[in-house]
This record gives sequence, C-alpha cells and structure tokens, in this order.
Amino acid sequence: FIVLFFLACAEIVLRTRWRHAIGLLTSFACLGGVRIWYVGGSKADFGYVDTPIRYQDSQLTRILSYLFQHAFYAKLVLLPWHQSWDYSFDALPLVRSMEDLRLFAVIAAYLSIAALAAHGLCIRRQSPGVILGLGLVVIPFVPASNLFFLVGTTIGERLLYPSTVGWSLLAVALASHACTSKRPWQRRRGWTLSAMLVALCIVYTWNCHARMRLWRSKWELFGADARHWGSSAKVLHQFAVELQAAGDLHRALDHYNRSLQIFDDQALTDYCIARILLHLDRFEEARLRFEKILQGHGIGFHDGNDFLWMTDFGYTLVHLGHDREGAYYLQEGLRRMPANCFGWNALGVAQARQGQLEPALQSLSTGLECHAGSASLWNNLALVYAYGNLAKNAGEALQQALALNSSRPAV
Repeated sequence: FIVLFFLACAEIVLRTRWRHAIGLLTSFACLGGVRIWYVGGSKADFGYVDTPIRYQDSQLTRILSYLFQHAFYAKLVLLPWHQSWDYSFDALPLVRSMEDLRLFAVIAAYLSIAALAAHGLCIRRQSPGVILGLGLVVIPFVPASNLFFLVGTTIGERLLYPSTVGWSLLAVALASHACTSKRPWQRRRGWTLSAMLVALCIVYTWNCHARMRLWRSKWELFGADARHWGSSAKVLHQFAVELQAAGDLHRALDHYNRSLQIFDDQALTDYCIARILLHLDRFEEARLRFEKILQGHGIGFHDGNDFLWMTDFGYTLVHLGHDREGAYYLQEGLRRMPANCFGWNALGVAQARQGQLEPALQSLSTGLECHAGSASLWNNLALVYAYGNLAKNAGEALQQALALNSSRPAV
C-alpha cells in the first residue's frame, strides 16, 4: 500500500495535481487502516535477541540506535559488503551517548538525503528521475524504519528490495542529467560519475555472485557470517548448530559459549550445550545447564518444543540417580511428545528403581512400540520382568536384546 503514498507524493512534487494527490492519500489511509485492522494493530512481540532496541529503558538510546540503523541501511543500499542472514543482538551495538562516533554516519546519511532532495527538486522539470528515484529509496523504507511499525529484526536486508530499485534509478538519473548538461564541467562530472557507476556495477555483480554461492549450503552461509559477525548471538548459535550436526562437538561448544557471552539468557543455547555435555558423559555439568534454563526466561522455547529440555533433563536426573524428580520431568515431556523412545526407556528405569514395576513395564512397552529395534529397551524390560519373578518373559526379552546387539556391554 506504500505505492499509493509514493504516487501521491509524485503528483504533488511533479505535477501539483492536488485532487489526484488527495484521492491517492485517501486510498492509502483506507488501505492502511484495513491492513492494521486485519493484522490486529502494528504491535508485535519479538524477543530481546531479535529486537533489543525496543527493550531499552533510555529513550536517548532507543532514538540514537534506530537512527544508526537507518545509516547502516543506507550503507547496505550503497555498498553491501559482509552481509548477514540475521543481524541479531549484538551485531550492531547500541548507541548509548551523543559521543558515539557512529553518529557521524547518521549525519552523513541524512545530509546526503537532504542534499539529493534539494537537487532533485531544483531539476525536477528537466530530470524527474532524480526525485522519483530518491522517493523510491526513502518511502518504501519508512515501514522498515521502526518509526510506525515494529520490525522483527535488527536489520532486514530483504526490506531493501524496493529501495535498491530506487537507488538504481537515482544513480542513473544523476549521471544522465550531468552528461546531457550544456556546461562542459558538468559533462565531465557526469562522465566521471558514469565511470564510478560502472565500477559499482562490477562490485555489485561480484558481491552478488559471492553471496549467492554462500547460500548454497547452511554450512558455508553460517560459517562465513560467524567469521564476519562474531558479535551476533544468533549467528554464532546457528553455526554451532552446524558444527554439532557435523560431530565437531568441541568447536560447537566453543561457539555456543561465545554466543552466551554476548547474551546469557538464551535457554535454547544452554539446551544445546547440555546436549553436547550428555554426549561427552559430563552429566553433572549438563544438569547445571538445565537448572539454569529453569531459572531463566525460557528464550527459544515455547509450547511446541519445550518437551525437548524436559525429556533430556529427566534423562539426566535419572542417570545421576534422582529417579523421582527425573520421572516427573520425563512424564511432563512425554505427555507433550509421546514419540520419544529413549524418554520411555529412562522413565521405565526410574519407575523400576522406585519399585513401580507395573508402570515400568508399561513405559518400556510403550518405548518398544516407538522403537522395537532397541536392544537397551529389551534389556531393561528383561530386568523388570526378572524383578517381578517372571523368568520366562525375562528370558524372551533378553533373547531379543541378544539378537539385536549381543556386543552391547549392558546386554
């Protein structure tokens, strides 16, 4: 619906047709109102890691940080380099005082826009492309500026697609106007500008090729971003996920910890660390991570995935001998996600240790329905049968375990 506002501005600046402009603005207001009504307003709840500025108590910090984002967007339009798939906290550190030197970038960005606007208005009759191009840069960016709508990302490169079109039109219009001028010095300036635009096109082509190659795989994309954006919590976390999936647990652990050094209250990152510690048989350290998750705000977890930490926490507690508490968390996790074979196995062990043989048999049997090829489940089932003096059933279960994995130490 921003197109309507852009067309209204074009009518006012280029043709001064107020009736057309008022009609377009009215349509824009109606369409905007319908949009806000349909989505339930312009307010959205995004986490601290995604949108840290809105959570700052200082109004000065919020204003200066948003202004610096505008300057960074201008830099991305002019010369995108070392881009990132997610500019999360703390990719762009907050601007907390007027003494921050990054404010010079803000001043330069806004003075450039003001200068181009003044120049475009002066030559709008001879070269309307300049003011139209600048309008295509600025107006589509307004919804992404956090001035009227909350944007769910610190920086979103995808939000710059229309502004990039405007920048292309603006640059070509400036060069074209200068090259066709009657004044020799302006024509020389125009040819110089044209040469610079050719150089920029070469840079854009190379950068596009290099960036698109990174998007071929998550490993290349997240790895490159982790090298260039080592202060972004989500970037480091996501590369650690790739390292963990590749089996490089120690490097993954290092990147997870670096992510927590940037922002410590990330429950999902703590959970991933706990998973690695379980693989490394460091159960007590894993337990401390789960305790930290319980004491935090649960960032990264919701009703659809909270069974993950519950089940793994219960498994950890059972392994450490805390059967009653472990069984509680296992039951909560399995109630949310029953298709968890090792969870039923751990719950059966906890129940058997507490003398609850019938529930233990039920839990282990449910686990076998999930994964009948688990030697561990058959072995534990045999033990529970043996404790219940059901020797025949125990022997049959043990034979199943032997057939599946006779070399397993527990079997």
